[in-house]
Amino acid sequence: MQDKIQEVSQAVKEALCNERPLSVLEISGFDGQYGVLISSCLESVQSEGGSANPARVDRVDLSDGLLPAERDAYDNVYGSDYLFHTDEMEKYDMMIVFHLFENMVDVEAGALLEMLLKRTKKQVLVITPEYPYDLSSENDLAHVRAYHPIFFLGLDFSHEMLTTAEGRVQAYSFFPKVDYEPLPCDMYIGSNAEPHTGSHAEPRTVPHAEKAKLRIAYILPNHTLTGGMKALLQQIKELTRNGHTVDVYYRSDTAERAIPEWSHLTDDDVSSQTVIPTGALYPNHVKGADVIVIAWMQQILEFKDSEIPVVLWEQGSSFLFGDYGELAFSESLEHLYMHKIYRAPVHILAVSEAIQTILKGVFNRESQLFPNGIDANFYFPLEKKNNEVPVVLLAGTPASKFKGFDFALTALEAARRVGIPFRVWWASPADFTLRNSSISVEKFINPTQDKLAELFRSADVLLSTSVYESFSLPPLEAMASGTAVIAADNGGINTYAIPGQNCLLCEQGDLESVFFALQHLLLNPAARDALAVAGRETALEYSFEKIVPRLEQCLHNIL
Repeated sequence: MQDKIQEVSQAVKEALCNERPLSVLEISGFDGQYGVLISSCLESVQSEGGSANPARVDRVDLSDGLLPAERDAYDNVYGSDYLFHTDEMEKYDMMIVFHLFENMVDVEAGALLEMLLKRTKKQVLVITPEYPYDLSSENDLAHVRAYHPIFFLGLDFSHEMLTTAEGRVQAYSFFPKVDYEPLPCDMYIGSNAEPHTGSHAEPRTVPHAEKAKLRIAYILPNHTLTGGMKALLQQIKELTRNGHTVDVYYRSDTAERAIPEWSHLTDDDVSSQTVIPTGALYPNHVKGADVIVIAWMQQILEFKDSEIPVVLWEQGSSFLFGDYGELAFSESLEHLYMHKIYRAPVHILAVSEAIQTILKGVFNRESQLFPNGIDANFYFPLEKKNNEVPVVLLAGTPASKFKGFDFALTALEAARRVGIPFRVWWASPADFTLRNSSISVEKFINPTQDKLAELFRSADVLLSTSVYESFSLPPLEAMASGTAVIAADNGGINTYAIPGQNCLLCEQGDLESVFFALQHLLLNPAARDALAVAGRETALEYSFEKIVPRLEQCLHNIL
């Protein structure tokens, strides 16, 4: 217990110092050492601030085993019944829940958390192991990560993984829901704001909207080669092909064109390109457009007072999934900034139902669903794969921790130990060195777009183990390329994934499930082929030829 306190105490101390609460409720089944820690931290904070009123520390004791000396650390000690009468509970500035969730069914834990958030002013700090004990057996670790960012989708939180002497521990800071009023710019959406029930649902139709040609200004956020940028540029090309006037803008002191050099777009694929100098404001240069499309949250505030309707295509960011790099606190600049920008009066298109859930749950924003697209002519399947042994493809950089490559390598090592033959290709935008892994990989560093497409169609299986994704483009690219997909449920993939039909979808942290999925596909070419055929059919439904008319309809809904 002492080792665990030493490892976790720093996170608790920082949370207390940042929030500076005058009242704290600890909920724990452990001894009173946490109470001593909390009290000492608050005394230190108050002495620095010169506060005359001591902070109050109460406890919900789930163990009934506090020693008299430990009770002295608390002002009040309540039994577990206190949690079942939250309507009578006074509001605390901060609540700290130590190692309780792993002893509860996840649905009950989620319900308890929502009740606690109604009785706290600043935050609920939750500490729980990465992998809880399996309540159905005796002291066996569960195979599934019960509490991960996707489980808490729609709540306002930040999270951090802590390494302790007893294993990895998750720390979550949850913030009370803000009762925002609906924004007038969202009210036009109506029932279309609700997540759709099928992957091919269409946006609300405006009669004769297809006859109106628009002048659309696209504001590029950067020139970085990403899936989001590729999709944005393809939209521009298809809209121009459909007869719209598309003007592209980019801010730079060095770029000669608004379209990045790595893009396949030609001058004929856009109506005009404008590069404005660094420091110049886009609203001063964008004139005559019917609508402005932006694609990065940091562009929102620059356009919040625009007289031309502004549409954000929200493709997601780590911040929306609570990944700030460290635990945030209620008044941290990053947390306040997120609320400021997403409450700005711009229209929002959400790339997935997962993003819709976040926008609605945290910021009370309605959004139209507009998913990502795929160039099904560029990503296409081979008639026959010619690998001597099956090839597993990993795509992305190991530097992005949320991609879960450590978990992927662990699953591959398990498959290797039982003698399953396979090779591993790894496509990454930057070079890397693998440590503590027995898996040999063939690296493809910063491949060209043509080479990347070749890897997708030549591999036999794509393994994707991201903890969270807003849409998850690589699995869809693999499906378009006729490659079977194994993926972790990362939230965004559910927009198009049909488990068992076009992919094998596993729960977060379920090593056994991923292992058996690898075993099944690597040893069963017919199973790979069946997933590949269904995956290609799914990808065709997300081809740009079908997706861009949905974008046109979304824009007409707004106008």
